[in-house]
Amino acid sequence: MDIAFILAQIFAILGWLFLLYSYYKDDIQKLLRIQILAAIFDTLSYLLLGADAGILICAFELIKSILYYKTDKDNFIFLATLPVYAIIAWFSCKDEGLVALLPVIGSIIDGFVLTRNKTVATIGSIVASILWIIYDILILAYSAAFTDSVLVFSNIFVLFLGYSRILHIDKLHIVRCRYLSRRICANIISLDRESYAEEYLWSIDEQRDIFNINPDSIMLIRDKKKTIGYINYIVITEEKYNRLKRAQVFNNKLFTADVMQLRKHRKNYMLIENINVEKSYESKKMMDFITRRFRTYLSNKHKQGYNVHGILSVGVSDFEKDFLKHSTFEHIKNYRNNEELYELNQTGIARFIS
Repeated sequence: MDIAFILAQIFAILGWLFLLYSYYKDDIQKLLRIQILAAIFDTLSYLLLGADAGILICAFELIKSILYYKTDKDNFIFLATLPVYAIIAWFSCKDEGLVALLPVIGSIIDGFVLTRNKTVATIGSIVASILWIIYDILILAYSAAFTDSVLVFSNIFVLFLGYSRILHIDKLHIVRCRYLSRRICANIISLDRESYAEEYLWSIDEQRDIFNINPDSIMLIRDKKKTIGYINYIVITEEKYNRLKRAQVFNNKLFTADVMQLRKHRKNYMLIENINVEKSYESKKMMDFITRRFRTYLSNKHKQGYNVHGILSVGVSDFEKDFLKHSTFEHIKNYRNNEELYELNQTGIARFIS
């Protein structure tokens, strides 16, 4: 048994362990860095075994995963990858024969089902993993075949029980919305219709008008690739901040004159306009998750010199009210329609991020 074969098995195990570790990271940047390391070990493992298809697909899927996490154009990315998979299949089959088609087909199936619902995605992942297991056995990547087998059993648990303790499959992550596409707006409106009455809904044009002034204002909450919630936090003028505190009736509409961008070494004021997730995800665990992410965001902004002196939020839904209490916001008052106004003042913010 030569050293290259042994190292290939070790690298496959290390890649799998790093991949598992990445699933427990809430911060998307840390998750991606760890997954890059996992992909490097996987690529090295296949390189040592001389498996062309494995090498090329591992390297390519890393790039594809980064694009999935960084954008919301899942269907476009999937279609754009098909010509690349065709090239990989053509190149790999010259050396490995038709066996090289197994991981190619598996990866295409995996990419396709990720844009579908959870059940389809889980079944597709099982099929894709089985194809990879057959390929791994045929090229002597026994460690990879073992780890893929664990993935199959884990997904079977997901299929029948809805959760996998092995892969922490209910892993959530938050990404900054860098471009407010019509698709994202439609997702937000769909979520809002589940939680708010009609008078609290914003049109697509209203959302975009505010976003264009304050582009660092929306965080999307995702379960794998699916958007299941969002946080809308808007930098507002001090005058608007004080008007909200004095008002007896809550007016959900914001004018462009009320909105501004964060300024360094100046007093900044924020309004958390929405904290909304699908009903099935509402839980204390979700509250803890959002709180940690928002604390990290505020802490980083303060370190960069963007000092936030006050944060207001109006609890309209029960989840928003529970979240604001959970996150140590102070209840200021009730508006006439029973919306609840909460505040995190300068002292509270200092405690919150410490």
